[in-house]
Amino acid sequence: MSQRNLLILLLAGVVSYTCYVRGEQNPYARHVASGLAAIEQGALEKVPNRELFDGAMHGMVGVLRRHGDEHSQYLPEEEADPLRTEMRQQFGGIGVRIRLDGDPPQLIVAGPPDPGTPADRANLRASDRILAIDDRPTDGLSLADVLALMRGEPGSAVHLTIQHQHQEAPRTIELMREIISIESVLGDVRDADGRWQFRLPDHPEIAHIRIAFFGDRTAEEFDQMIGELVDGGINAAVLDLRDNAGGALDAAVAVCDLLLPADRTIVETRGRGETLRHRYATTGAGKYLHLPLAVIVNRNSASAAEIVAACLQDHGRATVVGERTYGKGTVQQLVPIANKSLLKLTWASFWRPSGANIHRMADAPDEGRWGVIPDAGLERRLLQEEYATYRKHRLARDARAAAEPTPAAGGNGDEDTGEAFVDLQLMMAVEHLRGTFDRDSP
Repeated sequence: MSQRNLLILLLAGVVSYTCYVRGEQNPYARHVASGLAAIEQGALEKVPNRELFDGAMHGMVGVLRRHGDEHSQYLPEEEADPLRTEMRQQFGGIGVRIRLDGDPPQLIVAGPPDPGTPADRANLRASDRILAIDDRPTDGLSLADVLALMRGEPGSAVHLTIQHQHQEAPRTIELMREIISIESVLGDVRDADGRWQFRLPDHPEIAHIRIAFFGDRTAEEFDQMIGELVDGGINAAVLDLRDNAGGALDAAVAVCDLLLPADRTIVETRGRGETLRHRYATTGAGKYLHLPLAVIVNRNSASAAEIVAACLQDHGRATVVGERTYGKGTVQQLVPIANKSLLKLTWASFWRPSGANIHRMADAPDEGRWGVIPDAGLERRLLQEEYATYRKHRLARDARAAAEPTPAAGGNGDEDTGEAFVDLQLMMAVEHLRGTFDRDSP
């Protein structure tokens, strides 16, 4: 079968899927396929079939957006692969975090390599400059370009030209790519071995647990980590979901299941006309039912992060601190399309245990019933400049070399600028939890 005919058949199938109504095939599917064939055969300008296909998919998603669906998306192969990698939490690489720094931007190693990875064994260091990748200079490359060059099949080689600080001559090293796991559960700061430390330096009885996104391995990571902390004698934990844009629904459900007793509603999904599709409930597998919890959220906490915060709040299992969440209460299904591309299709909405819809509609007022609102007295909304300062210090703390001083996250300064910084939302959560200790004391 020719590539043109294959693309026509695939497009017809996709359109049929998205337009399938009341058990009958939508006749527009074959009309679109006919239009694609007519363009391919008779258009004055010859264009690649793949571009026609991508254009048709983008056009259909555009119609969904005009009708209020903000989150459906068509992802060509080059955009779909990073999403698959994030959800699987694994890729072929060398185990080092990078950033562009300076003017003009230079590619810098951000923090120590992950322990036991090729980059760690090759003695890459924080603040090393990466001058070239496989003899290609890194000047002018975007981070997306760099990741495409550095990642690859496990067992394949990549050559890096590295400039250490305080050394005049760069060196070129060969590293063999391995399977690298992407962490989704992060601590407060890394220790000298590059491992996350979860206990707050000023309050070691309280753990600071950050979930960056919800992926295939998040619940497993969370279970292992919180189990070790509980066995180690922590008294409480701050679950930090700030800037967590969501991820896998199953991962959010599994995290809630670990924290609640049996047969508690975690979330409901509803389709057209608010028809119930599924009720997700706890299974009785919860192992951490009595650990005091505070959940921090902000304006960028969305989707799966909102499910967790809403569930724990509605069941009185955790206090919510920070600011109102984004209000993305819709479910996207990943539909595989031709040549490894994906259709990210909105097919349901999230409803919290209290029966409220998490989603913020386009015309919803600020005071409407959407998202997750912090508990009374524990709301602390950051001004835009305050949020920018928080992000700057959080990123600097994450990237700080393990050997450098690491002041407490709640109140710390920037060693480079001397600026004082207090994480007001974290401090509010800590003080609330410490108050629970005082109330429980005899």
